Amino acid sequence: RDAEREHALTQSRSQATTLMVHNIPAEYTIDLLMQEWPLDGSYDLLYLPMCSGGKRAVGNAFINFDSPEFAAAFRSYWHGRRLLHSDSKGRRLRVATAAVQGLEPNVSQLQTKLCSRFRSRQCRPIIVKAGRLV
Repeated sequence: RDAEREHALTQSRSQATTLMVHNIPAEYTIDLLMQEWPLDGSYDLLYLPMCSGGKRAVGNAFINFDSPEFAAAFRSYWHGRRLLHSDSKGRRLRVATAAVQGLEPNVSQLQTKLCSRFRSRQCRPIIVKAGRLV
């Protein structure tokens, strides 16, 4: 039973395109994240949830990649690292597979749950289609 569960987890992880990055410092903004993770064509969604006032990050970010290979490379590089603009005592990032996978399901979920918070640019997700910001 445990072996089956481990196999299913490994299989879903290897096919994942959407990752949740934990331990993002509260002072981070979407602009700082884009400095760390520039638009290089490997991802099409970057979302940094903010507290209700839109001034502080809640501590995690979501990023959807164009392929499972890009996601795996990102996870391999960033898991356990600290962000450049965090203090040296900042917590190390923990990268996990997100519950919702894919661009369209994530955009749909964000539009349904958070549309009123998207008035502020800092609260909006970064969405890229055909190499252009949407």
